[in-house]
Amino acid sequence: MKHAHMLCVVLALSSGSLLAQTTFPLQGTLKKTADRTPVDFANVLLRKPADSTLVVGTTSNELGAFRLEAPQGTFLLEIHALGYKPFHKTLTVTGALDLGELLLTEEAKELSAVQVTGRRPIMLRKTDRMVFDATQIAPAASSALDVLRQTPGVNVSDDGISLIGKGGVIVLINDKRVRLSGAALIGLLRSYPQSDLQEIQILTTPPAKYEAEGNAGVLNIILKKAKNDFFGGSIAPRFGFRRERAMYSLNTNLNYKKDKVTASLQLGGGSASYDGSLGTYRTYPKQGTFHSSETAYSGKGPHFNVRAGLDYAFTPELSMGVNVSYSPEKDDTRRENDSRDYRILPSGERELLRLLPGVADETDKSQYTTANVHLEKTFKSAPQRRLSWDADYVGYRSQEGRNFTSRGLMPNGTPIPGSDFHFDALTDQHTDSYITSLDYTEPLGKGTLSFGAKGTWTHTTNRSDYDAKSSMGERHDKISFDEHVYALYADLNQPLSDKWNLRTGLRMEYTHTAGENNGRRLENLRSYLNVFPTLFLGFNPNDRHAFSLNGTVRLNRPHFGQLSPFANYENQYSVIRGKEDLRAAKRAQLALGYTFLGALNFQLDGGYLWDGITQVIRLDPKTNEGSYTHDNAEKTWSFGLENSFFFNKVSFFQTYISQRVWYSDMKIGPESTSLYGGAGLSYHVNLNNTFFFNRSKTFQGTCYFYYRTPSFDWGFHAGHVISGGAGLSYTLLQGKLRLALDAYNLLRNNLRLDITTPDSQMHADNENNRLTLNLGVTYSFGAPIQGKSERKSAQELRSRM
Repeated sequence: MKHAHMLCVVLALSSGSLLAQTTFPLQGTLKKTADRTPVDFANVLLRKPADSTLVVGTTSNELGAFRLEAPQGTFLLEIHALGYKPFHKTLTVTGALDLGELLLTEEAKELSAVQVTGRRPIMLRKTDRMVFDATQIAPAASSALDVLRQTPGVNVSDDGISLIGKGGVIVLINDKRVRLSGAALIGLLRSYPQSDLQEIQILTTPPAKYEAEGNAGVLNIILKKAKNDFFGGSIAPRFGFRRERAMYSLNTNLNYKKDKVTASLQLGGGSASYDGSLGTYRTYPKQGTFHSSETAYSGKGPHFNVRAGLDYAFTPELSMGVNVSYSPEKDDTRRENDSRDYRILPSGERELLRLLPGVADETDKSQYTTANVHLEKTFKSAPQRRLSWDADYVGYRSQEGRNFTSRGLMPNGTPIPGSDFHFDALTDQHTDSYITSLDYTEPLGKGTLSFGAKGTWTHTTNRSDYDAKSSMGERHDKISFDEHVYALYADLNQPLSDKWNLRTGLRMEYTHTAGENNGRRLENLRSYLNVFPTLFLGFNPNDRHAFSLNGTVRLNRPHFGQLSPFANYENQYSVIRGKEDLRAAKRAQLALGYTFLGALNFQLDGGYLWDGITQVIRLDPKTNEGSYTHDNAEKTWSFGLENSFFFNKVSFFQTYISQRVWYSDMKIGPESTSLYGGAGLSYHVNLNNTFFFNRSKTFQGTCYFYYRTPSFDWGFHAGHVISGGAGLSYTLLQGKLRLALDAYNLLRNNLRLDITTPDSQMHADNENNRLTLNLGVTYSFGAPIQGKSERKSAQELRSRM
């Protein structure tokens, strides 16, 4: 892109003479020779053959497509793209001309079995998104999951994927939503080797075509295009320890592409172990009492996932495909609880009143089943014109068996009559969703106009049963919900000039809800219409600088499990409830961004969250019962400044540092009441380093560090957070075999949470980030399908005969 600045000046000077001529549209699509992936941000120039004078020029968009207006005559077409060999072609323009696909060849040289190509920026700000080069951001990673661990701002945990400080995201793979979560999503991402990844895209201002759900935006994982006439894949066993507990997994990825057929299969499974402790301490100053509850827990469980896809191209412009997945998992957890009641003496000391030891065994079985059918139509006459249709099914089943037993003891160990507590409970959740959508994209001058419609029909049933032996008596509860969401959207992506770009969109969603609670129709459910605007304005004065202004409104719908109002006892002092008329949480955000040389990034943003879904905690001083009820009770203002920088100017080291300072004002409480919360300034820093121990960069080391000052989360005042880890990897057999050793939580601390109200004080200490060691092996294999070569040989033999 070194010619971009000069190109803009020349175009401005020459535009006056061009207006007086008759021009014709000239268009085409730029793609990489190796795998037919689009080549974006390439300079497309039309010159006079005699003296190479520039006539007109443009740049290719993110789909590799370009379009310009050319006068009649014979010209030299010249194309330049970073990392590709220059392309030259002589052509004659006598009318509208479509050049179709133009293939660009990468500039590459071999260096000790590692291929080095012209480097693209590791971090690129595009319209509505930040794009990270997956091959550079985590060169020592073994899988897609490991790449996400080192992607700036992305947080990976056993529960799924989220953005640090922003919450959960919608996860896409190649622009298709992955309707999995938790261990099922983690297992799927482990099945993709790092070598299959091309880009990690964080859509900070998602187009209106995506669901308004997901208050932090969209995470899109772009895989490299499958090679034609090829069969291959990878296999990745992993073995680890978490304290003395062993963990293991095996993930396999297979890909097939021949002629019109493309197929893929991911298989994964294993067993995970976990343990930790949670201490909760409650003080009631007016009553002069103190209560402690300390729980140690441990668990393990097998998990499995299978995902298969098949696509068939009827023509180069028409294809149809299907994807299915199935992910069952199971958790067996043992909890041992030590609860104690104290009286606070005038001296401040505590007098033990009674002990309440307890034990719980829990078994949780769940499974995801998904299916997708899609049809895509492109048009050779207009590369940017596209029509697509999707139909999805998502099924979720969860069955949790729980029991808890405790007894009261005097300080000397004597049983207290009537203090025994026991329950046996079984909860079931069945959810079925049917989704269909139709999307259309049409070229509009130099830009594109997209619009579409989507419908979602979901039925959920929640059951909760306590048997006759339970201390609270026998209970059988059932609640069911029907939720229908209908959406219309339109997106406009329009270059305003060579330097300015506009993207704006509008999405309307109508939500209809209905349900029954134990046979009684729910009267307090409401149907509602929401409108979600998006705006992105980009300014690129030259190759060195990029500015952006974006704004969006998003929502976060409640999980169907949060809608059940039935009591869910953790023990006799802690009960969790949902709320049947929960509304979707909404967040509005406005951000101003700046990127320098694709490596230094700044962002100033502000946002407001209302109707936030959180657990409202109410403590009863008389009974010491804590009620945790999901409600639309959070309202938060936040303002922040974010900075990130990537450095790779030396051959043996690269580092990525991101930091953010923000001010938030959080209030938790129904309507205008504030029960607790707080306001304050917070800061976090994330550092990722990669070291190369040999010239070929096949022996690498990584280390990461994360720190956050105290801040407010979910209404709690959360203490300092520290985490850090390291890893080693070695690649051999020309990149086919990768060995990796990782240590997570080498640096760690317990998370402390505090809540203060006029009547009580509560703090909790949570320890679940134990030191974990993992040894992983990834072997990639593949070869051209021999049948094609044999057919060519037969053709040659027949020609000789």
